[in-house]
Amino acid sequence: MPPTPIRLTLYTANDEVNKEYSRSTIPWGVLKKAITLTKSIDKDDVDEDDMDAIAGLIVDVFGNQFSVQDLDNGADVGEMLAVLQGIVARASALVKANPTDLPPKVKPKKSK
Repeated sequence: MPPTPIRLTLYTANDEVNKEYSRSTIPWGVLKKAITLTKSIDKDDVDEDDMDAIAGLIVDVFGNQFSVQDLDNGADVGEMLAVLQGIVARASALVKANPTDLPPKVKPKKSK
């Protein structure tokens, strides 16, 4: 079953829907950027550079179908955060369900 799509809507200056975007898959490179970004942001002191980095990540997620400027002018803050949370949730699920984790080795008992 494919994952729930991540959605973003851009609005006009009159709060009308301009264009809607949807992405069901997250490219591996974008996922790596998201993990790095979330680790580097101080959640208690998010600044303009952090916000621009988040916007750049969101542009990447949707395959550069719009620009950071388009987000600045027409994106809803709640939707921007929902996109970021959706990416982080997928990254977290990936880490928790890492198929490369091997069970611990059982040491054979020494015979006497």
